[in-house]
Amino acid sequence: MQAFVQPIVTLLASLLTAIFSFAQDWGIAIILLTLLVRSLLFPLNLRNARQQVLQSLVQPKLKQLREEHKEDQAKLMQETMTLYKTAGIKPLSTIATSFLQMPIFVAMYGLFLSHGAAMSSSLIPWVVTFAQNDAWHILPTLAAGLTFITSMIPLTSEMITQAPLGQRIGMSMIMVVVFIMILWKAPVALGLYWMTGSLFGLLERGFYRTSIGKKLLLRGKPQLLARSE
Repeated sequence: MQAFVQPIVTLLASLLTAIFSFAQDWGIAIILLTLLVRSLLFPLNLRNARQQVLQSLVQPKLKQLREEHKEDQAKLMQETMTLYKTAGIKPLSTIATSFLQMPIFVAMYGLFLSHGAAMSSSLIPWVVTFAQNDAWHILPTLAAGLTFITSMIPLTSEMITQAPLGQRIGMSMIMVVVFIMILWKAPVALGLYWMTGSLFGLLERGFYRTSIGKKLLLRGKPQLLARSE
């Protein structure tokens, strides 16, 4: 894996150094780099969000199909695939999109582990270098909290009632625990990167809840848009 992501580490290191040349603070440089990376990943995240919304909107029809063909699983599978194709749903695309982003996270970890000892910032005065872990666990906690809040905000208002609150909280807590375990002893710079990315994700989620964002999510699917309004 290290050899696979090394070209990404090299690219990120060059970008971070270039940003630092005018930011003159490694913390600010990491924040700006994170915003750049998340902006470049926006099309992938939009595609992922679009798939989630489409899957949400076809749930009533899917429930109807399950009732109609509960005695014929083969027919149910066929009708489900037809429904997915009509709506433009690709069940595995959200997983694929998540996997595509993993090398960037691993590369960021490698970048800060190898270069963090030469970095520091007035934004995080409680550590000497960015290669150290956050002994006060401030950034991991903030990053996990922002991630939890973001995951609890549905992409559309219609999605609020589709999953019980307890189930949504449970799934979000599992994700938060995983992130905390990763960031707890990781270089503090990784916590800053994830916290900034989580804040970007929260703003992104808020944008999707606007009328413009909703239309962007359902672009090319006017019949589903009409059904959701």
